[in-house]
Amino acid sequence: MRALVLAFGLLLAVPAAASAHEVSSKGVTISHPWVRATPTGANVGAAFLEIKTDASTSDRLTSASSPAAERVEIHTHIMDNGVMKMRRLEGLDIAAGSSHMLKPMGDHIMLFNLKQPLKEGDSVDLTLNFEKAGPVSVKATVEPMGAMGPHGFKGQPGSGDTAQHTHDH
Repeated sequence: MRALVLAFGLLLAVPAAASAHEVSSKGVTISHPWVRATPTGANVGAAFLEIKTDASTSDRLTSASSPAAERVEIHTHIMDNGVMKMRRLEGLDIAAGSSHMLKPMGDHIMLFNLKQPLKEGDSVDLTLNFEKAGPVSVKATVEPMGAMGPHGFKGQPGSGDTAQHTHDH
Protein backbone atom coordinates (compact mmCIF):
# COMPACT_ATOMS: atom_id res chain seq x y z
CA MET A 1 0.00 0.00 0.00
CA ARG A 2 2.81 2.39 0.93
CA ALA A 3 4.49 1.72 -2.45
CA LEU A 4 1.22 2.43 -4.26
CA VAL A 5 0.79 5.76 -2.46
CA LEU A 6 4.41 6.69 -3.25
CA ALA A 7 4.00 5.75 -6.93
CA PHE A 8 0.79 7.79 -7.18
CA GLY A 9 2.52 10.75 -5.54
CA LEU A 10 5.36 10.56 -8.05
CA LEU A 11 2.88 10.45 -10.94
CA LEU A 12 1.27 13.64 -9.67
CA ALA A 13 4.64 15.35 -9.24
CA VAL A 14 5.94 14.64 -12.76
CA PRO A 15 3.46 16.90 -14.63
CA ALA A 16 4.06 19.68 -12.10
CA ALA A 17 7.82 19.43 -12.57
CA ALA A 18 7.49 19.37 -16.35
CA SER A 19 5.19 22.37 -16.42
CA ALA A 20 7.65 24.36 -14.30
CA HIS A 21 9.96 24.42 -17.34
CA GLU A 22 7.38 26.01 -19.61
CA VAL A 23 4.88 28.85 -19.16
CA SER A 24 2.48 30.03 -21.88
CA SER A 25 0.33 33.12 -22.27
CA LYS A 26 -1.53 34.50 -25.31
CA GLY A 27 0.52 32.59 -27.90
CA VAL A 28 3.92 33.13 -26.23
CA THR A 29 5.72 30.28 -24.44
CA ILE A 30 8.75 30.63 -22.18
CA SER A 31 10.81 27.44 -21.79
CA HIS A 32 13.64 26.40 -19.46
CA PRO A 33 14.33 29.71 -17.67
CA TRP A 34 17.54 29.63 -15.64
CA VAL A 35 20.18 31.87 -14.10
CA ARG A 36 23.78 31.25 -13.09
CA ALA A 37 24.76 31.17 -9.44
CA THR A 38 26.85 34.15 -8.37
CA PRO A 39 29.75 34.38 -5.93
CA THR A 40 29.37 36.29 -2.67
CA GLY A 41 29.78 40.00 -3.35
CA ALA A 42 28.73 39.85 -7.01
CA ASN A 43 26.04 42.38 -7.81
CA VAL A 44 25.11 41.22 -11.35
CA GLY A 45 23.63 38.04 -12.73
CA ALA A 46 22.27 36.76 -16.03
CA ALA A 47 19.11 34.88 -17.01
CA PHE A 48 18.59 32.64 -20.03
CA LEU A 49 15.53 30.99 -21.60
CA GLU A 50 13.72 30.25 -24.83
CA ILE A 51 10.81 32.35 -26.15
CA LYS A 52 8.49 30.63 -28.64
CA THR A 53 5.43 31.97 -30.42
CA ASP A 54 2.61 30.00 -31.96
CA ALA A 55 2.03 30.06 -35.73
CA SER A 56 -0.34 33.03 -35.63
CA THR A 57 1.38 35.14 -32.95
CA SER A 58 4.25 37.57 -33.29
CA ASP A 59 5.29 39.63 -30.28
CA ARG A 60 8.07 41.76 -28.81
CA LEU A 61 9.83 41.33 -25.47
CA THR A 62 9.95 44.94 -24.24
CA SER A 63 11.35 44.60 -20.71
CA ALA A 64 11.80 42.32 -17.72
CA SER A 65 11.81 42.66 -13.96
CA SER A 66 12.69 40.60 -10.89
CA PRO A 67 12.38 41.08 -7.14
CA ALA A 68 15.93 39.65 -6.96
CA ALA A 69 17.46 42.74 -8.62
CA GLU A 70 17.03 46.50 -8.58
CA ARG A 71 17.30 46.75 -12.38
CA VAL A 72 16.77 44.23 -15.19
CA GLU A 73 17.75 44.77 -18.84
CA ILE A 74 17.67 42.83 -22.11
CA HIS A 75 21.22 42.45 -23.51
CA THR A 76 23.13 40.96 -26.41
CA HIS A 77 26.79 40.23 -27.14
CA ILE A 78 28.49 41.78 -30.16
CA MET A 79 31.98 41.38 -31.55
CA ASP A 80 33.74 44.77 -31.79
CA ASN A 81 37.28 44.73 -33.26
CA GLY A 82 37.84 41.21 -31.97
CA VAL A 83 36.49 42.00 -28.50
CA MET A 84 33.20 40.55 -27.22
CA LYS A 85 31.05 43.33 -25.71
CA MET A 86 27.61 43.45 -24.14
CA ARG A 87 25.00 45.90 -25.40
CA ARG A 88 21.58 46.78 -24.02
CA LEU A 89 18.61 46.08 -26.32
CA GLU A 90 15.36 48.02 -26.28
CA GLY A 91 13.49 44.81 -27.05
CA LEU A 92 13.47 41.54 -28.94
CA ASP A 93 11.08 40.87 -31.82
CA ILE A 94 9.77 37.31 -31.97
CA ALA A 95 8.25 36.37 -35.35
CA ALA A 96 5.11 34.25 -35.56
CA GLY A 97 5.84 30.53 -35.28
CA SER A 98 9.46 31.06 -34.27
CA SER A 99 11.78 30.55 -31.35
CA HIS A 100 14.38 32.91 -29.89
CA MET A 101 17.08 31.58 -27.55
CA LEU A 102 18.45 33.72 -24.76
CA LYS A 103 21.70 31.91 -23.93
CA PRO A 104 25.26 32.53 -22.75
CA MET A 105 27.32 34.52 -25.28
CA GLY A 106 24.12 35.64 -27.02
CA ASP A 107 20.98 37.53 -26.11
CA HIS A 108 20.23 37.34 -22.38
CA ILE A 109 18.63 39.15 -19.46
CA MET A 110 20.93 41.02 -17.09
CA LEU A 111 20.08 41.36 -13.40
CA PHE A 112 21.77 44.43 -11.86
CA ASN A 113 22.25 45.27 -8.17
CA LEU A 114 21.30 41.84 -6.89
CA LYS A 115 19.68 41.94 -3.47
CA GLN A 116 21.53 38.74 -2.46
CA PRO A 117 23.80 36.17 -4.12
CA LEU A 118 22.07 33.72 -6.46
CA LYS A 119 22.60 30.29 -4.88
CA GLU A 120 22.63 27.04 -6.83
CA GLY A 121 19.39 25.12 -6.28
CA ASP A 122 17.31 28.22 -5.52
CA SER A 123 14.92 29.87 -7.96
CA VAL A 124 14.51 33.46 -9.13
CA ASP A 125 11.20 35.05 -10.07
CA LEU A 126 11.27 36.86 -13.41
CA THR A 127 8.52 38.77 -15.17
CA LEU A 128 8.92 39.17 -18.93
CA ASN A 129 6.86 41.98 -20.44
CA PHE A 130 5.60 41.53 -23.99
CA GLU A 131 3.95 44.09 -26.24
CA LYS A 132 0.91 41.86 -26.94
CA ALA A 133 0.99 39.00 -24.41
CA GLY A 134 1.64 41.37 -21.50
CA PRO A 135 3.52 40.19 -18.41
CA VAL A 136 4.57 36.53 -18.24
CA SER A 137 5.95 35.37 -14.89
CA VAL A 138 8.40 32.48 -14.63
CA LYS A 139 10.63 30.87 -12.01
CA ALA A 140 14.21 30.51 -13.18
CA THR A 141 16.29 27.74 -11.62
CA VAL A 142 19.69 28.77 -10.28
CA GLU A 143 22.33 26.61 -11.95
CA PRO A 144 26.04 26.31 -11.04
CA MET A 145 28.49 29.16 -11.71
CA GLY A 146 29.82 28.79 -15.23
CA ALA A 147 26.88 26.65 -16.42
CA MET A 148 26.14 26.92 -20.14
CA GLY A 149 22.64 25.44 -19.87
CA PRO A 150 20.04 24.37 -17.32
CA HIS A 151 19.81 21.02 -15.55
CA GLY A 152 23.35 19.95 -16.47
CA PHE A 153 22.96 20.52 -20.21
CA LYS A 154 25.84 22.05 -22.19
CA GLY A 155 23.46 24.61 -23.73
CA GLN A 156 19.90 25.88 -23.79
CA PRO A 157 17.47 23.00 -24.53
CA GLY A 158 16.07 23.35 -28.03
CA SER A 159 19.09 25.29 -29.31
CA GLY A 160 20.91 22.30 -30.77
CA ASP A 161 23.90 22.79 -28.47
CA THR A 162 22.80 20.44 -25.67
CA ALA A 163 24.53 17.34 -26.97
CA GLN A 164 26.22 16.52 -23.70
CA HIS A 165 24.16 16.20 -20.57
CA THR A 166 26.44 16.28 -17.53
CA HIS A 167 24.13 15.45 -14.62
CA ASP A 168 24.48 12.06 -12.99
CA HIS A 169 21.04 10.55 -12.41
